Amino acid sequence: MKGWTNYSAGALEMGVSVVVGLLIGIFLDDIFKTAPWMALFWMAAGTAAGVRSLYRLAKRLEAEAEEEARDGGKDG
Repeated sequence: MKGWTNYSAGALEMGVSVVVGLLIGIFLDDIFKTAPWMALFWMAAGTAAGVRSLYRLAKRLEAEAEEEARDGGKDG
């Protein structure tokens, strides 16, 4: 069950990053009258943040799996 929560949290974090970036961009486009450039830039920044988050999650899950394999090998 722990794995599913990690995966769902990663997916949620990716979606939230993109949406927050887009909202920031839309807000700044409204202020500076630069539509759609700020929205595109900040949506891309949100996507990059989400991908970085997914990468860190994958590395953490990989380290946990290696640790479990090591611990399992010692007991057996």
